[in-house]
Amino acid sequence: MFKKVLKIFPIIIFINLVILPTAISDNIYYKQNNEGLFGFKDFFAATPIIDLQYAPPKENVIPNAGVLDISLEVTLGLAGSFRKVQEKLLIMPVLIKLSIEDSPEWCDASIANPTVSLLVGQTEPFISRLILAVTEQAPAFHQGTVKVKATSEKITGLYFTRLKGGEFTFDISFEVGYWPKISYSPDKGTIMKINSSETADFPITVENIGNGPSIVQIETIELPEDDWNVNIASSVNLGSPVGDEAGDFEKTVHLFIKPPSPIKNEDRRMDFKIKFTPHYLGNPSLTGKPETITFFLQVESDESLDSENGYGLLIGSIVVIIILIIATIIFLVLHYNRKSK
Repeated sequence: MFKKVLKIFPIIIFINLVILPTAISDNIYYKQNNEGLFGFKDFFAATPIIDLQYAPPKENVIPNAGVLDISLEVTLGLAGSFRKVQEKLLIMPVLIKLSIEDSPEWCDASIANPTVSLLVGQTEPFISRLILAVTEQAPAFHQGTVKVKATSEKITGLYFTRLKGGEFTFDISFEVGYWPKISYSPDKGTIMKINSSETADFPITVENIGNGPSIVQIETIELPEDDWNVNIASSVNLGSPVGDEAGDFEKTVHLFIKPPSPIKNEDRRMDFKIKFTPHYLGNPSLTGKPETITFFLQVESDESLDSENGYGLLIGSIVVIIILIIATIIFLVLHYNRKSK
């Protein structure tokens, strides 16, 4: 009896390793949960070795400015005592599933083509792609990491496992770029009316809503030719609203404008343009888009002010006279009524 088993044992192995996997039309590899012949289900199995390589990105990914496309090169090898046998017998592609296991909360990561198909012994890698996008909560120049998981399922024959399942995790690193975004809010608007002896005060709230500490350069442009006194801070430093460098990211600057001298005979309307340019605080060469705000100033002449004051006094006098007349009439009426009684 034992001799008969020894004679048919190679035939059973041959059927399991060669004939059966190639005889099934649509499902060449199939899986079973039994323990195999005599409990040696995994004895001849090879172990998959999945490798994933990528070139570190040359560019940073910037919030709200498109995506970062990273090429992933996936290769497959085998390990185990019977790997040489399985390399010759595994003739159909091995399927590997790529998925995102972990990523920062401000990062949106996805695999463009997550199903990898590789032949055993194939030297040319399968090319997949990792697509990254980040929100404005991503701190500038922060090193981010996405964990990519590669999973291959077990491949079995009738009695023996041919290829064990495998699971591998890879860290893909990238860097966040600087996103300069500043908000400018004139607290009292951009239009003001003063007389020629006054000084206009335009408070401006400057707020950093980007992703890194910034310095905002401030300059006046297209000033009037007259000797107007225009004064505003040349720059303002703002902390970052996100990340470890979060700080005072909102400040107020004042634009002061004083007419050159008392203006007579005419009212004047002037405009003043102020340009704001953000830079990264640690590297001024990284510059955001400049923004210009125009402020309008209406200056009234002394004569018009005097006239207005004169008209005011005249009207006030007339009102007083009318009140006195009415009071006199009421007094006379009351006095007459008393005498009649």
